[in-house]
Amino acid sequence: MAWALRPTRLPDAHLPHGLDGGHPLCRACGTAWPCEPAREHLTESRCSCGAPSWWEKRGPRNWHVGPRCFTPLDVTRAQAADLAETRAPHYPPSHSYPAKPARPVRQRPPYRHTPAGPGDVNLGTWVWVRPGALHAGWGDIHQLAMVTALGLPRCEVWLILDGTAHTARADLLVLTGTSSRRGEKPPAWTKWTVAEHLVHRQAGQPGPAAEESAQLDLFGEPGTGPDQPVP
Repeated sequence: MAWALRPTRLPDAHLPHGLDGGHPLCRACGTAWPCEPAREHLTESRCSCGAPSWWEKRGPRNWHVGPRCFTPLDVTRAQAADLAETRAPHYPPSHSYPAKPARPVRQRPPYRHTPAGPGDVNLGTWVWVRPGALHAGWGDIHQLAMVTALGLPRCEVWLILDGTAHTARADLLVLTGTSSRRGEKPPAWTKWTVAEHLVHRQAGQPGPAAEESAQLDLFGEPGTGPDQPVP
């Protein structure tokens, strides 16, 4: 008997026939597929529809037993979604950001406030600005900022990064959290957004804080004068 090289991939002679019927047969052996020569080259799996599927161990080919659980239109839509995802702009946290538009640069605001409970937000509260709240020129990472004007649906914030002032959605401003004793779980309100705090405060209808009224008298109403929020 002549010596022959052992095949590393599934031979074409042992490919299945009649997959759509649910009972495939081997083309060469005529027995139920996968036959013995084909089984050593395959890995059994299970489709999301519950039908068995077989994958070639050393190749990209796969076979689905039974009627196809997808249509050509489903394949086209999935490929279009993948293509749209790859073409979507993704700005890495580096120098690859687009050019920054003009924004007013100010000195650090004199406000100072640390939230002590739910609804206790004020001028001077430090927040994290989520990606998407600012222009793409400021990147897709969280930015540390101070609240300089409260309001719904938008607030004015001052970035510690470059001292620029921005208007951002209140539901994209998250508190930086408060220090707690070791071993104690911080309260849930420390992770609220500024919008959630303002809604909570409006529901309780508390009186204006004395510190806020003093700051407004000293620095003027937000939205007036040269420090008005940027549209």
